[in-house]
Amino acid sequence: MRRVHSAFTLIELLVVIAIIAVLIGLLLPAVQKVRQAAARTQSVNNLKQLGLAFHNYHDANGQLPDNGDWDNVGWAYGSPPWDGTFRPLIASGCAWPYKILPYIEQGNLYNNWNYVTPIKTFLDPGRGSTGLAAQPYNSGGGYYGNLNAGPVTDYAANAALIGSGMNTVNSGGSAAWPPNWANGPTAFVSFKRSLISITDGTANTLMVGEKAMATQVYNQRGAGNFTLSNGATGSTNDDTFMQGGPGVMGICRAWGPDTTWYMATVSGGTSFPGNSFQLTSGWNSWFPFCFEFVQDRIDLDSWNRWGSPYPGSCPIGMADGSVRGMHYTNDPNITLPVITPAAGDLTTLD
Repeated sequence: MRRVHSAFTLIELLVVIAIIAVLIGLLLPAVQKVRQAAARTQSVNNLKQLGLAFHNYHDANGQLPDNGDWDNVGWAYGSPPWDGTFRPLIASGCAWPYKILPYIEQGNLYNNWNYVTPIKTFLDPGRGSTGLAAQPYNSGGGYYGNLNAGPVTDYAANAALIGSGMNTVNSGGSAAWPPNWANGPTAFVSFKRSLISITDGTANTLMVGEKAMATQVYNQRGAGNFTLSNGATGSTNDDTFMQGGPGVMGICRAWGPDTTWYMATVSGGTSFPGNSFQLTSGWNSWFPFCFEFVQDRIDLDSWNRWGSPYPGSCPIGMADGSVRGMHYTNDPNITLPVITPAAGDLTTLD
């Protein structure tokens, strides 16, 4: 007698495939949520490490790290090479991410700078970046061959808090407009912000947070432009560590009239709490962006804006070292007090 072999019919096979497809469809969102939650947790941990580094730098230097000077002003420090390459000798003129490297266990990179080492602490895994600018280091490019090369950061410091070495006004000091830079670093006006000078309270003031970014920039990091979905171009607002000084959107947000002279006016502009200078009329529609917290999206204009790839809220590091969640909102009554460190305005975050 022949043994009869049972087998799936075509219909039964199609039903099984359909069931598997439905199960996969149900599981994928759950897996994505788990990955997203893990990435957010890592981003929060990064902000905690950066906040601790800010505090350790403050303890060692008596002030928070400012954002340095344009092109690291290697020429003004009287020591070659004059290409602005990072080195401890000119650290005071370098951007804040370089200044804090010894305090995030990157002392070797601080002493032996290179352009090919991404730094994990500065990267949000939710964006999947390589951590390096798309433009490679050009050793033959001279002074400008390195400014757009090297590591990038997903986190920006609050310029209203730390300023640069080339501010319009000193924190709590006398005003200078336009700033006097003719004599190099000796004439630069640095905020020299100490924690004790944050009169609004360190728990109420943003120190370092995540910057907003158009999703197209995830795979095209560094300074320059990216292609919008309509074929036009937009700014990446994603300068590298090499870009110190005022007005640099890649590593700072919340630039304003006290920190960036071209936004400032002596009289006749718009006043903002805690600023010695007023905002010149040409910037009335641009400056409020620094109080906006938005989620990354395609074609986003990220100029001076805070944000993250996560829905609902973005993580921000406060000046007391804590990390909070800022809901996406454009209400300046909530966000403005978080940005300004000594304006007498307070807000309560959830």
